[in-house]
Amino acid sequence: RHHQRGGDRRPGTRGGVFRQKITDADRILATVLSQRNLCNQQTLADLFGVSRGTIRNAIEDVRPLLDQDTYVPRLADQRFAAAADVLTSVTEDSETPS
Repeated sequence: RHHQRGGDRRPGTRGGVFRQKITDADRILATVLSQRNLCNQQTLADLFGVSRGTIRNAIEDVRPLLDQDTYVPRLADQRFAAAADVLTSVTEDSETPS
């Protein structure tokens, strides 16, 4: 399909092997960020370098586990539209003295 599309394979797409595209820790982090409404799934996919479907699958797998543990996320103060905005915010927060 990527030949028909005229480009390389998209990150996170199957290469004929069923394997996880991101680590378990990243799957949990992506789910928590999604539940906090920090950004949409496409932005998360861009941040983790995978497809939106991979993020969706991770959320569907991890969310029941967080619900079972009665995890209630606090909504984010700000919502980001692009991965670069999230990274800029994280960089600014880490440079601010405590």
